[in-house]
Amino acid sequence: MRLAAETASVPGARRFVTDGLLEWGRSHLVDDAALCITEMAANSALHSGSPYMQVRMSDLEPGVRLSVEDDGALIPLPAVAPPPVASQGTTGRGLAIVSVLAKSWGIEERVDGRRIWADLVGDGVEYDVRPPIVAYGEQGMPEPVALPADWVTVRLPRCPVYLGLQIDQRLDDLVRELQLIDSEDGPTPPRELGELIERLVTRPAFARHMGRRIALEAAAAGLEHVDIEMTLPREMSALLPELLAADNLADEIGETHHLLTLRSTPEMVSLRTWFTESIVGQAENDAEPVAYDEWVRARGGRGEPPS
Repeated sequence: MRLAAETASVPGARRFVTDGLLEWGRSHLVDDAALCITEMAANSALHSGSPYMQVRMSDLEPGVRLSVEDDGALIPLPAVAPPPVASQGTTGRGLAIVSVLAKSWGIEERVDGRRIWADLVGDGVEYDVRPPIVAYGEQGMPEPVALPADWVTVRLPRCPVYLGLQIDQRLDDLVRELQLIDSEDGPTPPRELGELIERLVTRPAFARHMGRRIALEAAAAGLEHVDIEMTLPREMSALLPELLAADNLADEIGETHHLLTLRSTPEMVSLRTWFTESIVGQAENDAEPVAYDEWVRARGGRGEPPS
């Protein structure tokens, strides 16, 4: 699973590993694996300086191998064992918790980055905190062949870069502004709407940040269109129509409450409708990806279904 190397991606990495283990019938590994992948992904997000990280889970029956790859430089770990994990609380513990829970683990430095890996066997043993083994051993790293059954990779071909970034920025601005308004007028006060939108964009945040990262890189390269690819649980597609409806409602409320956040342009409404239909269609019905310009042409050039 490819993710933006940001802290917002850590819950997505944890969910990916948890769902995969449950599908494999390894529920006894879930707790330790969730802790390990949290630390490994957070380490990459906070310290690698890489734009992306790749989370992999490989079947080593009866155990599992977790790995996080990024483009960052190797971060040296102390040769002397750090304090026990229990004394470090939930922050600042780095990879120490991995060395306690994993039967073996290591960090491999490569020309193009690094890879952190850990083998878990679920034997209930707490291993000694130690410097990592900078190698894989004889087995190597098996390549993943599939996603968990309830996950899907969706593609958004030829997404307009700057329009997509405008929608993303407007959503951030809208949430901040609506949460500052304390109003009880009408059945859907702006403050409650702001909290609703925030919940909807927070739950699939790792997918949204992935799309934003790709769009930002495309903008920096001077591209007008870019193919966006993201991986997410199929069930999260149900959030997209709710977010679209909330965003449309925010446009209506903006006029009555004189919001500073400008109303969406017709082009923005069109693009976010395409986002919604594309992700829902691929996640729920395995529909083929349709490029944005093709989608617009199929609707008479208006981005809306023909009347």
